[in-house]
Amino acid sequence: MGIRPAGIFSTLPQTFFSPLASPNRTHYAALLVLYYRLFQESPHGIERKTLIGRFAEYFDAHREQFEAEEQSEDDDFAPDEETAADTSRYLAARCVRIFVGAGWMGEETLPDYTRVINMTSHARPFLESIARIDEGLSVEYESHVVSVYSLLCGDAARENGHYLVLNAHAQTIALIDSLKVLSQSIREHYERLMEESEGLDVAGILSLHYDAYALDVLDGAYKRLKTSDNLSRYRPRILAQVRDFLLDKAWLDESALKYSRTASIPIAAARDKLTAMLEEIRDVLKAVDPLLEEIDRRNMLYAKSSVERVKTLLEPESTISGKILRASRALMETPGLYARFPHHLYRVSALTPESRYRRWLKETISLEYLEPPRADTAEFERIEAEFALQIGRQLNPDKISRWLDERGGESRPLRAKDLADTQEGFVRLLYAVLFADSQGDSFAYHVEEKADMGDVETESGWTIPDMTLRRNA
Repeated sequence: MGIRPAGIFSTLPQTFFSPLASPNRTHYAALLVLYYRLFQESPHGIERKTLIGRFAEYFDAHREQFEAEEQSEDDDFAPDEETAADTSRYLAARCVRIFVGAGWMGEETLPDYTRVINMTSHARPFLESIARIDEGLSVEYESHVVSVYSLLCGDAARENGHYLVLNAHAQTIALIDSLKVLSQSIREHYERLMEESEGLDVAGILSLHYDAYALDVLDGAYKRLKTSDNLSRYRPRILAQVRDFLLDKAWLDESALKYSRTASIPIAAARDKLTAMLEEIRDVLKAVDPLLEEIDRRNMLYAKSSVERVKTLLEPESTISGKILRASRALMETPGLYARFPHHLYRVSALTPESRYRRWLKETISLEYLEPPRADTAEFERIEAEFALQIGRQLNPDKISRWLDERGGESRPLRAKDLADTQEGFVRLLYAVLFADSQGDSFAYHVEEKADMGDVETESGWTIPDMTLRRNA
């Protein structure tokens, strides 16, 4: 048998998620959020009697709903004197016992016999996530951008770059994740509109738009995104600072050394990791624009679809489909109306399934001319003569070979300096070098280059390499 991976339950108790998987999970989640907020306000933990009192206040408002739901937990907690007389306090104490047993909380007795309920270390990230979800995941894009800017562009980044690069990288990833969540949220609202709007009236569609979509997206994350200029203001400075850090060898060496000590890894690995994080910060910030465009496109698509569906219900004939339907009905109900259309768009006597336009069917187009076009033969002859003249003037390999032969190439090597004595010679030299490199043995000449070849100046004032053209044997 293979060795099983340790997984998260090597740290978490086996029954850690039991409260959130029970029939009363809604109430347990609300109590955990209440405890988390109380714990943030308390510097040394929460006294057990204080926590039970706050839980009892919750059950005063939700006790009937809590008791009506089926409870799957085994309650081996016998009510004591403080809970026997009050059902709400009994339920509160019972829930505290469940949370302590599942590993969400830890109970401690102080020297003065005060019982304190503290948060377990492994429960902290889960409690924070539940609290954020309960608050609606209000994403602050400005805080992410400002945090990255303050971490990388401050004076402390020069001395403690290994710490600040780690935090800046986390904030950058949080920024792009927040934008992805916003884009996905708009898509989910759009799919909901497409699925539910078919059977809704105008009030129902407006409720989806203004009560659901506007509340979750427009008035929240999207509004903050479009009204804030921190991204456009700080992004160029952040990218410039990241570039400077990547080019600063001394800073990278010093930061890698400090990071290797804190992370207990080799200096080379620490340097590679810091470089990778800086490059990822740069790449993520550069990739934000396409994501912003996608968010705007999805928001526009939702708004357009919502307005179109409302217009369809209020004014069916105002939309494109409504206008086509109205025109089709008029053609059906008015005999001979199609004959008055100038282009004869409609040529059948009744609407049938075969009347629909199919994009995949290609229509044969026949063009009929009342009078054949008259061709100007003189113009054709002139164009043909100009084309023949252009072909005759082209410098092909045979012409360049004959020109090199005329310059004495059959008896001796030709220096490029001697060939480029005029503007025409300079152009022909360029063609000769081009043909010698590209044509290979099919061209009559090849280029000889010296190892210490320099540049020479011709009589016409051009500076060219001092090379030689020699005729092939």
